[in-house]
Amino acid sequence: MQHGLKAANYPLIPEDFERRQLPPPALVPHRKKIFGLTISPERLSEIRSERRPDSRYASLQNCRHEVAEAEAMMRRAGIRWLSSTTKSIEEIATTILQEIRPERLVY
Repeated sequence: MQHGLKAANYPLIPEDFERRQLPPPALVPHRKKIFGLTISPERLSEIRSERRPDSRYASLQNCRHEVAEAEAMMRRAGIRWLSSTTKSIEEIATTILQEIRPERLVY
């Protein structure tokens, strides 16, 4: 918790990609508070290969599909997002705080 804000991580799951939309009950009502993160498919594949080498989950083709679909879902839902591929956690947090301007949010 920083600046009096609480943050949660909502990972997209295979069912989200099959539906091609964000899960409405969980996320859509909070759209103004949501900020998405993406990553280059190559970097995602590297990270996943450390967890599960030689798996479909870690394959570059699967990572390309998931990143493209996640970005498309965020675009369709009007959710702001940025790439975390080359940013530190501090840079990500600063960018998000500048973008969402938390003083304007209703909790």
